[in-house]
Amino acid sequence: MISLIAPLAALAGLAAAGPIASRQIVPNYPASSTSKGFHLVVNVTDPSADFTPSINNFYVNSIHVGAALNYVGVTAVPGRIFYQNGTAEEIRYAQSTVISDGATPPVPFGLSLRPDEGSDVVSTARLDAGPGTTGVRVSRFPEPYRFLQPETFLACNESLAYYQGDYFTVIKQADVTVGDDGSIDYNVPDNCISVRLIPECTELNELPEDAYASHEFAADTQCYDDVSALNWSEYGP
Repeated sequence: MISLIAPLAALAGLAAAGPIASRQIVPNYPASSTSKGFHLVVNVTDPSADFTPSINNFYVNSIHVGAALNYVGVTAVPGRIFYQNGTAEEIRYAQSTVISDGATPPVPFGLSLRPDEGSDVVSTARLDAGPGTTGVRVSRFPEPYRFLQPETFLACNESLAYYQGDYFTVIKQADVTVGDDGSIDYNVPDNCISVRLIPECTELNELPEDAYASHEFAADTQCYDDVSALNWSEYGP
């Protein structure tokens, strides 16, 4: 007599394996393109915390606060054109900078992070004439999404003395810290919300012959064709 124990055990094993296999997670991420130039688009990571009116899908722009000095703000229409500046080795080891050309003739305005007075974790983004902060960059593989680093970026409702105390949406950055008990603190001030700055592909501006800026080391950057068309809830894990 042929024993049925082994075949029945095998069938039971297959039955148990079936539901697990059906729950296999298939990664799905938005397609990206490559461009030397890009806009930066605001993605509000928690829609329930968004400002009124919303700034989701607004563009990063500059706020003039002096000769060759700018805070970083937002605008509803396409703002500054940015590019990553650095050699292949600098890009690989996160030693490049993010630049936007400005003035006449064009000079490089580097995206920089300046520590806030009295804070060890929060910095204000600036777009002043100069090279910018090394290590401000667009994320690369193996990170599946494209966004500006280092995170966390913030959009803050802040008054500016240069404009007699009027309020603007100002971009800042906060370091994540871990407490002695292992708790994570994102260090988001009360007047700020967490955002991601997403690169949207655009053509890099041409430079006139008398430009002080140079695109010799403008790097190819992965970016999205239309950030506002992306439904982020469809992607993951």
